[in-house]
Amino acid sequence: MSIQSLPQSSNPYLSGNLAPVDVETTAFDLAVTGRIPTDLNGRYLRNGPNPMSDVNPDNHHWFIGDGMVHGIRLRDGKAEWYRNRWVRSESVAKALGESAPPSDWPAGHADFAANTNVIGHAGKTFACVEGGSPPVELGFELGTIRASNFAGTLPQAFSAHPKRDPHTGELHVMAYWFGWGNQVQYLIVDTKGKVRRTVDIDLPGSPMLHDIAFTKKYVLVFDLPCVFNLELAMGGERFPYRWDNSYQARIGLLPREGSASDITWCAIDPCYIFHPMNAYDAADGTVVLDAVRHNKMFASETRGPNEGAPTLDQWILNPITGAAHHHCLDDRPMEFPRVDERLMGSDYRFGYGAGVRGDFIQDVLIKHDLTFATSEVRNDGMHFGYGEPVFVPRFDNASEDDGWVMALRHNLATNLSELVIIESRAFTAEPVAIVHLPARVPNGFHGNWIPLNQ
Repeated sequence: MSIQSLPQSSNPYLSGNLAPVDVETTAFDLAVTGRIPTDLNGRYLRNGPNPMSDVNPDNHHWFIGDGMVHGIRLRDGKAEWYRNRWVRSESVAKALGESAPPSDWPAGHADFAANTNVIGHAGKTFACVEGGSPPVELGFELGTIRASNFAGTLPQAFSAHPKRDPHTGELHVMAYWFGWGNQVQYLIVDTKGKVRRTVDIDLPGSPMLHDIAFTKKYVLVFDLPCVFNLELAMGGERFPYRWDNSYQARIGLLPREGSASDITWCAIDPCYIFHPMNAYDAADGTVVLDAVRHNKMFASETRGPNEGAPTLDQWILNPITGAAHHHCLDDRPMEFPRVDERLMGSDYRFGYGAGVRGDFIQDVLIKHDLTFATSEVRNDGMHFGYGEPVFVPRFDNASEDDGWVMALRHNLATNLSELVIIESRAFTAEPVAIVHLPARVPNGFHGNWIPLNQ
């Protein structure tokens, strides 16, 4: 079978399987190789940037493409449908010849088609993004319902990475917006979908704060040297965040029910962290953080995250002294780390990630055993490259790593994508099932398995 051609561009984030698709597709009764476990009843959803209109390849930034959500519905061992839909903002709706969707926000509020993550919470589905734009509520079949403010409880900005506490069911969120100046905001969204707690945190600058981690005792604040640049913003730059060599990299430990004045700041060597794998409280009172480390961010390459190979690293943070110790766990380039989310904030053994090559080209899947410092690499050959993996437990009380790893992979031979379901304990064996999609899913950002009851 010959390899199908892919879009090419001088901008790597508009080329190959990072290039956008230009059509919304609906398909039913998808072909499946193998057998889908009958316990998998829900939707696998994925979000990513998908610019609608022609953009200038010289300065287009990957992070500002209009959001497009892709979804696969599984039920009773069948793949019932695939859909991809642009998240409707006012501008996207106008380009599609549609009316603007309803909004809980006043006219003039940030209008952006949320392009980074998609979650289920409080019985609803939300497309999420950071930097001041609102979460967007989607219907079961991915149509846009409204730009949401969580029933009037969200003060301003949300985040691309709300993290659910497995013990309370609440979402922990670290939001930023340039309009706040040198400040970020910690939020807790309760199980009914309303913000119940906010903590404003003053900082020396205005960093791009992409994600959050927490332990049973602390919430981690990533104050890192990729910061808002006013001069670029005044010059019309749509993504005015750049590396600042003079900015002190540090991680804050905020007590779970504390105030900003209670934070212990731990200075670390300069780096950038998009995605923690997990964090937990060690028996000796320190905090362990495992995360993907980038040497810099938007220092020389300002169109996307390509400042050298990202690696899986570990920091030991002392909440009493502020000391930090750091070492590399695995130097193979990877991103999009995930864990069994029933262990979020707790000591854990297994983590999963996607290998990446230069310009975020899709590559292998990696499974880490943090207890024994070993790993397994799933390499399906030159025609296949994987995106972010998601772990789904076999049942609610299954032991860690007893379940499935689900991930989208791009098939270069057909130029189509596939949802691959892998037995986690047989990580490199033949997949349990391969769902064949009728479309290409660009290698974008984040997604989740959303069971029918979420």
